[in-house]
Amino acid sequence: MEDADDPPLDKPGEAQDSASSESVGSATVEDEEEFGGPVFSPPLYRQRYQTVADLVKKYRPKRLVDFGCAEGKLIRFLKPEESLEQLTGIDLEGEVLDSIRGIIKPLLSDFVQPRPRPFTVSLYQGSMAECDDRFKGYDMVTCVEVIEHLDPPVLDAMPSNVFGHMRPSVVVVTTPNAEFNVLFPNFSGFRNADHRFEWTRQEFQTWADGVAQRFSYDVTFHGIGTGPEGTEHLGCCTQMAIFERKQTPYDENSTVLWGTPYELIAEAVFPYRENTLSKEQQILQEVQYYIRQIMQRRVHGEEEEKDNDDDDDVAASEEVSIPLDILMKFQGLKRVCPDVQSLQSALVGSDRVRLSQDKTAVVCCMDRDDGDDDGEEDCCSVPSDSSDGMFDDAEDDYTHHNFYCRTDTGRSTLPLPCEEDWV
Repeated sequence: MEDADDPPLDKPGEAQDSASSESVGSATVEDEEEFGGPVFSPPLYRQRYQTVADLVKKYRPKRLVDFGCAEGKLIRFLKPEESLEQLTGIDLEGEVLDSIRGIIKPLLSDFVQPRPRPFTVSLYQGSMAECDDRFKGYDMVTCVEVIEHLDPPVLDAMPSNVFGHMRPSVVVVTTPNAEFNVLFPNFSGFRNADHRFEWTRQEFQTWADGVAQRFSYDVTFHGIGTGPEGTEHLGCCTQMAIFERKQTPYDENSTVLWGTPYELIAEAVFPYRENTLSKEQQILQEVQYYIRQIMQRRVHGEEEEKDNDDDDDVAASEEVSIPLDILMKFQGLKRVCPDVQSLQSALVGSDRVRLSQDKTAVVCCMDRDDGDDDGEEDCCSVPSDSSDGMFDDAEDDYTHHNFYCRTDTGRSTLPLPCEEDWV
């Protein structure tokens, strides 16, 4: 419900006449380097999208709305995020949305390796000045380089919709930093002809602080696109505000209904495979999978170095321990297991995987028979520090991973062309 001091939400349609500037559209300048001056690497627009993608990884929203999605570039960045179950792009220009129907569709790889939970990508035509009940309670809203395109009536109505009606847990807003413009020698006016304004850092903070106070959010400020050395006093090229909702009585469900004025332009439902295993079973399965990959890699590496070494019997009985913190470097395990303590608890008492005496490592024996899948289970205790640095590069090595997939966890039995499980 809204605070008594807050102005009432505009009724649907009241701000429509002023919303013509709301779509960012194809004319948006996404590479400020065309003005001359600082060169950004990666390009600034990619830095913005990557920053938002990193925030999605941090907050793990299930449902996200991107206002002013235009050509869907941010949607492309966010589609791989596995926490998302609903990704929605909203823009005022229906023709622009209709032209990008293809980018929201599943790829062939999405069918080969289905997601672990339902996932839908949708495109809606509508104005952020209007409330639509379907998007109330979404977890996260992004407005990347959008507010500077808004006419005053739309900008005034936008907070009531996004912060008052939708009430997401997190809102991310980025906009140009006007103070940075002096570094562009071939520049005058605004960075884009469609911009209605460009704010200084103080102006942006004043607006954001007012919105946060009015709707019970905390807000922090950050910069994207660092300038040359000696220009730190100007700030970054793009400024960003991250709003986090406070837990207050304000969050009680409102009985006010505004209808569904937005028009659905396109929607894509992705394949997924439901996992019926318990959390402990999932952890155990991921551990066994990565043990197999590590041991195969070690065996193959030692065979290449062995040359004339004839002591096969001794080598075949060698035992190795894999520290739990090394296993936790793998993305597949991190998806189902939050930390080393949870991993240790799941493995204690397992008859499929043995822990070292101090419970800090998994104990395995070398298996050089590629046809024997049970070799990894014949484990015996060895000191937990016997890895000899063998697995120190687990986060960085993408080249030696064999992508054999289990059908009950969404992995196929065929090698996949690409999967970044070594993170």
